[in-house]
Amino acid sequence: MKSLQQNLETIAANDNNATGAAIDQPAIEERLDVIDAHVVILNNYLRQHHVAAYKEIARRVRKLTILLSVDMEPDRKWEAQWDGLDVIIQKNKMFTTKWRHSSGFSEDNFIHIPVDTRKQLKSLNPDIIFSYEMGMRTLLCGFYRMFHRNCRLVMVGNMSEHIERERGFFRKSLRKTILRCVDYFTYNGPSCKRYLKSLGVADDKLFHFPYCIDPESVSTDPRATQSANTRELLYCGAMSSRKGILQFAQIAQQWSTNNPDLSIRLNIAGTGELQDSIAKLSTNNFAINFLGNCDQRQLRDAYRNADVCVFPTLADEWGLVPIEAMASGLPVLGSIHAQSVESCVVEGENGWVFNPESEQTIESALDRCMTTTAEDLLTMGIEAKSAVSYITPSFSANEACHVISLIATTLQEK
Repeated sequence: MKSLQQNLETIAANDNNATGAAIDQPAIEERLDVIDAHVVILNNYLRQHHVAAYKEIARRVRKLTILLSVDMEPDRKWEAQWDGLDVIIQKNKMFTTKWRHSSGFSEDNFIHIPVDTRKQLKSLNPDIIFSYEMGMRTLLCGFYRMFHRNCRLVMVGNMSEHIERERGFFRKSLRKTILRCVDYFTYNGPSCKRYLKSLGVADDKLFHFPYCIDPESVSTDPRATQSANTRELLYCGAMSSRKGILQFAQIAQQWSTNNPDLSIRLNIAGTGELQDSIAKLSTNNFAINFLGNCDQRQLRDAYRNADVCVFPTLADEWGLVPIEAMASGLPVLGSIHAQSVESCVVEGENGWVFNPESEQTIESALDRCMTTTAEDLLTMGIEAKSAVSYITPSFSANEACHVISLIATTLQEK
């Protein structure tokens, strides 16, 4: 156990130093031993980056079981795929509420109550439980943990201060109870860590468990040759008020009107209720190209054909698109309300940062982006790729196995 822990602490140190250097994953994995623990992960549903990381974790523990509330949520446009993973769909009560934020957006929010959690856990008899988010799922796991002293509960935190500060009284009260039930907590980014610390979570209870890049969504092909007079901007995501794409498009249109020597082509991968409003903004100098819902191959092509990735979200607890784009060699023009932008984008080096609630800062960042030379864009793309090269499924699994190893060692010593 000691050698495994030392290996993982070395990896964690690489992340904390934020060097952006590639990790020699094969060499690390050769030194890893299988951790003698049955780990159960409870989540809403699986996205491809979850699958990639969980497969790596499954290779490094005695047994991994995944409990899902649903196979896929209603607003997702892809099919569930978890080949090779041990997955159980729970009995679940799902409620749809309206999420309204002071930033000015509202959207559907799905609340899951996996009612058979205690029964499933009793049947599986896990050593370690990873439960996502600070809601009913984790509370139910906490009740199980109270009566099973040889089990440990880890809450997986995927959240940000910007989002959590507007949670209602019920959720805040619920989280006070959850804090007493959980043994350890993970955070996906710096804002999540700050939020958990604000709730009183001690440093020795906090561990990094980040999102990872799905390799199948990353372009490794040579970049397409671009026009000298047109800048290709790529937006990936829903055309919804939360994502800030309509306001960004309006500002981009105005910029192109004021700067007729350089055209903008905004490529949008995704669908949503704002598509008609965005389409009306198209002009001779500001073209909009709707790509629709893209599969992984189409997404790779979109990254390859773009100059810059834009991510103007008003609220995202992480934001996978910016790091996938950076891994594909694109600089990012991104919102401060995405932890991926906060963590990975360095102003003027591999992208540009703005506050999506301020039209002035959006316009200023867009101007800095548009006036960057083609040569400097290529250099920034290389810097972007280097900055996220370590964010692999193996790295994410290593971070999870860090806490798993420590817990397993503690349990064995009792």
